[in-house]
Amino acid sequence: MNRKIGVMLSYVRMAIEILSTMLLTPFILRTLGQAEYGVYKLAAAIVSYLLLLDLGVGNAVVRYMAKYRAQKDIAQSRNFLGVATVYYGIIALIALAAGGVLIFIFPTAFAKGLTPSEIALAQKLLSLTVINAAVSMGATAYNNAIVAYENFAFSKGIAVAQTVLKMIFIFVLLKLGMGSLGIVTSQLLLTIAFSSISIFYVLFKIKLRPAFSGIKFGFIKEVFVYSSFILLQMIATQINAFADQVLLGALVSSSSVIIAVYGVGTQIVQYFQSIGSSVTGVLMPGVVKTVESKATPKQLCNEMIRIGRIIFMLLSLIWVCFLFYGKQFVLLWAKAENANAYYVTVILMFAHLFILTESIGTQILWAMNEHKEQAVLKICIVIVNIILTVILIKWNPLIGATIGTFISLMLGDVVVMNVIFHKKIGISLSQYYKSLFKGIVPCLALTAAAGALISLLHLSGWIGFMCNVAVMVATYAVSMLAFGLNAYEKNLIFGTVKKLLKRKA
Repeated sequence: MNRKIGVMLSYVRMAIEILSTMLLTPFILRTLGQAEYGVYKLAAAIVSYLLLLDLGVGNAVVRYMAKYRAQKDIAQSRNFLGVATVYYGIIALIALAAGGVLIFIFPTAFAKGLTPSEIALAQKLLSLTVINAAVSMGATAYNNAIVAYENFAFSKGIAVAQTVLKMIFIFVLLKLGMGSLGIVTSQLLLTIAFSSISIFYVLFKIKLRPAFSGIKFGFIKEVFVYSSFILLQMIATQINAFADQVLLGALVSSSSVIIAVYGVGTQIVQYFQSIGSSVTGVLMPGVVKTVESKATPKQLCNEMIRIGRIIFMLLSLIWVCFLFYGKQFVLLWAKAENANAYYVTVILMFAHLFILTESIGTQILWAMNEHKEQAVLKICIVIVNIILTVILIKWNPLIGATIGTFISLMLGDVVVMNVIFHKKIGISLSQYYKSLFKGIVPCLALTAAAGALISLLHLSGWIGFMCNVAVMVATYAVSMLAFGLNAYEKNLIFGTVKKLLKRKA
């Protein structure tokens, strides 16, 4: 039940974020202007690399504490929390020092892409976001302990509260004329408040206190060997996510406006990712239990198919609708100066469609401690991303950077990962994709045909956009109910509806 509540709250948070962003982003763009918005996004991209100092220990907290909880080993749980607490305290201090270095070298590194006033603003933004990153990392062990103990209602509940307050603060502070500095200041204050709440919850509600004595060196070594390969994956993910913005800022003249357009596109992609990851984000403790129970390759493959189909049938609909009417949405939402954000979004969204659908496979690898090859191969592919991006931005800064990232994502997170899933988990790729696409792809084809037909009416404005999308969604829903869903999925939908009707009765 707690897991179901966690999933529900994940989608509540996601819905709030998407709705508020749709309403706030045009307001932020108008208030800040494209140049300041680009500087704001660049500062956030640079500081994101400090999160790599986590070194993968955050994932290890969930894995090992979920394992010790399943084994009812309180002593080991306390020892692990003690190790993680000390580690993250040290990492927070290192983040502050590294941030100081970044602020110092920023004027030299970005002299080509930014004006002196933009550089001065970026240094102020970096100062606040570095502190925010340090505070966030200081509480990471406790946030992940809450997930490991499957207290999803609390974990996702405070995430919802933090999201709502963040959006309110942004609106009020921008109205007061505080600009991007007001945004990052409010984010810092909220991080301090909610990090404190998480720490107190673990200490006094879960009643798990960190132990700092009796820790064995072999145990620490095991944790860091596991975490070191998670780190490589984190490096790959972070570089793919933010390298484009950093490279544009460093290599392209007067790039703040281009970064702003790219930022609009990637912001839409981020919410697309949120939709896909909301379910898998609460699955790790359960995956650990499944692997610990010695599930067979066939059982693990069936689990990947079961969860993958649910994610794919939702995300593929969003992508097809955006393919047809995303340009109209961007023009209405972010205005004509950001029209090219459509191409950034539709290209990167397609890659993430497959990455997110297969994300449960990555969680299985982590639970099996079979993620070493995955990490090494992915970091190699990221090098390809940097090389391609540097070359392609000379051809076209915006589209070239996007294509470079797309190629690296498809190679590293889809092609390479499929090989690893086959080798390590033992899944049959032909069976996986046949089962994944069965029924869904024909429904998507019908939906695309409906989208093409309704576009002939040239409906405009927000009402026209909603009518266009409504026709496509209705076509998809009817065809999925007619022949797209399998027996399990029909039972999942109709069973939930019956339960809701009984409760109302």
